Amino acid sequence: MKHILIVDDNLENRYLLRALLEGSGFTVAEAPQGMDALTKARQWAPDLIISDLLMPVLDGYSLLQHWKADEVLKTIPFIVYTATFTDPKDQRLALALGADAFVIKPCEPEPLLAIIQEKLDKAGCGELPATSQSQPEDITLLKEYNEILVRKLEKKVFQLEQANRELQEEIVEHKRTEKALRLRDQAIQAASQGIIITDPTQPDNPIVYANDGFEQMTGYPLEVALGHNCRFLQGPNTDLEAVARLRAAIAASRACTVEILNYRQDGTPFWNALSVNPVTDEQGTLKYFVGVQSDVTERKKLEEQLRQSQKLEAIGRLAGGVAHDFNNLLTVIISHSEQVVNLPEISPSIRKSVQAIREAGDRAAALTRQLLGFSRQTMLQPRVLDLNSIIANTAKMLVRLIGEDIQISTVLDPNLKPVKVDPTQLDQILINLAVNARDAMPYGGKLSIETANILFQEDATSSHLDCKAGLYVMLAITDTGCGMPPEILAHIFEPFFTTKEVGKGTGLGLAMVFGIVKQSEGTIHVYSEPGQGTTFKIYFPAMAAQAGLPIPETNEEEGLGSETILLIEDDEGVRQLVLTSLELYGYKVLAAQDGQEAFRIANAQAEPIDLVLTDIVMPHLNGPQVAKQLKMQFPHLKVLFMSGYTDDTVIRHGLLEAQVAFIQKPFTPLSLTQKIRQVLDGKSPSKG
Repeated sequence: MKHILIVDDNLENRYLLRALLEGSGFTVAEAPQGMDALTKARQWAPDLIISDLLMPVLDGYSLLQHWKADEVLKTIPFIVYTATFTDPKDQRLALALGADAFVIKPCEPEPLLAIIQEKLDKAGCGELPATSQSQPEDITLLKEYNEILVRKLEKKVFQLEQANRELQEEIVEHKRTEKALRLRDQAIQAASQGIIITDPTQPDNPIVYANDGFEQMTGYPLEVALGHNCRFLQGPNTDLEAVARLRAAIAASRACTVEILNYRQDGTPFWNALSVNPVTDEQGTLKYFVGVQSDVTERKKLEEQLRQSQKLEAIGRLAGGVAHDFNNLLTVIISHSEQVVNLPEISPSIRKSVQAIREAGDRAAALTRQLLGFSRQTMLQPRVLDLNSIIANTAKMLVRLIGEDIQISTVLDPNLKPVKVDPTQLDQILINLAVNARDAMPYGGKLSIETANILFQEDATSSHLDCKAGLYVMLAITDTGCGMPPEILAHIFEPFFTTKEVGKGTGLGLAMVFGIVKQSEGTIHVYSEPGQGTTFKIYFPAMAAQAGLPIPETNEEEGLGSETILLIEDDEGVRQLVLTSLELYGYKVLAAQDGQEAFRIANAQAEPIDLVLTDIVMPHLNGPQVAKQLKMQFPHLKVLFMSGYTDDTVIRHGLLEAQVAFIQKPFTPLSLTQKIRQVLDGKSPSKG
């Protein structure tokens, strides 16, 4: 077996050449430069040497000189195997120095092996040509050698410089990439959203990465979350339909966006807006899922507030419509009952039955007023007043109302701004909330009433969706009672919703409070937890004007008269009742069922009409529109409005601003005639 020595400073070149030779049945030794090659050759004489030219320490030309000068080595074939940047001078010099063959890289295996075998065969037969007679000391040969060596060194230096420049560029690019990756990682860690990466190639698609935002949002440390499927964030109230959509998208390797109710490590729920996107490699193979989480709990709360407000608005419109028709019926029932009960010829038993009818009508009227309060369709008489004074007066009555086992305390801001509200309705708010608090504290407790000036900034109104920015007066009523769970809080302002026993509550108290507050351009919020009591906070817009004086009470007067009244009422039962009642009290009545008929009667009437008594809500033309046109034609005409319910747009812009006279249905003949007498006699209009 022939032994061959390979000399090359390039490790890859040596590896390839060694593989070729060993595959052809040769044994191989290696040396990275000429000095090592001489040492190994003198210790173990090879059958052939293959050497590169340009190498450190001792280059190929110098190795060839020493090789041919050695008495033992000079007979061993020396093949130069060098790169393609050589020229004919290289070959001439190598052969002149005694090289047995000059082969240019790269060379196909078969020709190279053929050259090697040829030189081995000739060496074995002693047929190798004698070494050139030219000596290395020859000046011409030495000069040529130096020129070739310098040229090769220059080319090698150029190659090294070019490689160094490429390496420097790679280093700069690598540093730039590292910096971008660091910035990306810092941005991901600093992001307020939770960012997670899951590995679908592993069983159960576990989390393999999570940023700090995930830990801040969920409360789970990263070491706890890693290796688990995201389902550990789910809980008993998680939307299973949303979870199913998410799992279907993951199974299909497609993007998906869902909102899921998740739970933090401490058990508190939060709404998670989750966007999941697949990540594939260049071949399209799924590698990861990237999920971005956002806490949208506050937005969901605001949306729920808006839905609740819209729902209450719709219920309010329904309640107002029912109350309107119901009040027309109650007007007939109560008025006829009053007329019958005053007849001297009826028996005591009949009188007692009619009185029971009248009392039932009054109770029904009270329920209707509560419906109107909830639907914001009560005719208010607002005034600018001092809220502290109203609370101070009402608190005395509340002590008797709620009992001695409940302690009442007040914390009233001495610099409180005035508010514009109906004092009677404000009393109703305080009484209803105090009664509710008493029922929540059956074994006693504390009830506190607080006032303060509150300034809502633009950014603060996000938590109070129904509050515009500005200055408000807060009325807070807090009890130490049993409190309410969230499922009760969601419905407390709805009419007929009550947690009390049958027969102990109508479910209209808080609904009426809600309606009065809204109609007074205020807002109401409730805060409660089971066992922690309840706080109602009401915000009224603060007023710049000073609080006014109380409205004097109107003394009752007899309703007799002889004036001419134009009655406009679209309900036939009410129209006939009012017509009969007014005629009994001495008035001359002209009845019309709508505005068009009223105009015809007024224009055909020879004698002047003293007063128009008109319903507000009627088909075609409403009451204020009819009254306005009649007053343009008859400026002296006085007007009294009546209604079973009052539409906000009509009343607020048509009646309150004009400070007109108004009487609320249902009414009795006596209360109606007293109100008519006040208007005809020119007294200040007040609520009937």
